[in-house]
Amino acid sequence: MADNNDKVTATTHWVWTAKAEKTNASRSVEGEPIWPHYQQRAPKRWLDEGLIQDSTEFAGKGQMDLYELI
Repeated sequence: MADNNDKVTATTHWVWTAKAEKTNASRSVEGEPIWPHYQQRAPKRWLDEGLIQDSTEFAGKGQMDLYELI
C-alpha cells in the first residue's frame, strides 16, 4: 500500500494535465506549472490519478507538430 507521503521527482518540472483542468479549472490550467513548492517533487497520487505530468511530456494545446506539415 502506498503511503500518502510518497513523492515523485520530475525530470524538469511538473505541469497540470487536461484532466486536472477539467477537475479544477479555477486552479489548474493544462500545461501550466503546478504550485511552486511541488514543481520538482509532487505527491505520487497526483501522477497516479493523471493530474500532473512532466513538462517534457506536454506537447502543448493547439500546437502543430512539424510532421503534420510534411
